[in-house]
Amino acid sequence: MSLRTKCSPPSIATESDMTAVTAPTKRNVGFLLGLGILFLPFVFVWFLLRNGHSLLARIIGFGWLVLSILIVAGAPSSTSSHNTSSQISKTSASSPAPAAATAPAEPLKAYTAAQVASSYEDNTVAADVQFKDKRVQVTGRITDINTDFLGKPYLVLAGTNQFMGPHFKFEKSDLAVMATLKKGATVKVICTGKGDVVKTPMFEDCELLK
Repeated sequence: MSLRTKCSPPSIATESDMTAVTAPTKRNVGFLLGLGILFLPFVFVWFLLRNGHSLLARIIGFGWLVLSILIVAGAPSSTSSHNTSSQISKTSASSPAPAAATAPAEPLKAYTAAQVASSYEDNTVAADVQFKDKRVQVTGRITDINTDFLGKPYLVLAGTNQFMGPHFKFEKSDLAVMATLKKGATVKVICTGKGDVVKTPMFEDCELLK
């Protein structure tokens, strides 16, 4: 008795099965991949070459890559122009402005010792405005030649009375010149006003005019 071996008929692959095997899996551009392509296209755009990504996604991704390269390539030139303009601005700021025309020196005002003494007797405030910290020329007759407690020589010129004549102080280097003067002589001095002491006009930094 012969035994027949039962053999199952060969399975025939259907078209749907073949499509499932051969068709690539469709991939979507996820949120994280999209962020990576947006901020680091040089790295993440290559993931779009994997099977499943659409042609449109690849065009957009690589288009953004090309645009990013162009932006990076153009950045140095704009920076250079910005640096150039900054250097020009700094150069302009550091360039000295044209010197203003120097105003001519105001000529010294000339007074007599009597006029100075009379001004302080009449109005000390007004006299200070006129003489204090001002460089002036004064002419007068010498009534005293002396030195102060520091050894600096000074002259007293005749004012409106014999007790309150204006004082004119010199430097120690002028001692030799002061030694040649005599009471009663008329001199011209250039001094800086320093106000008054009990209505006595005081001047210092004096120069004797010959």
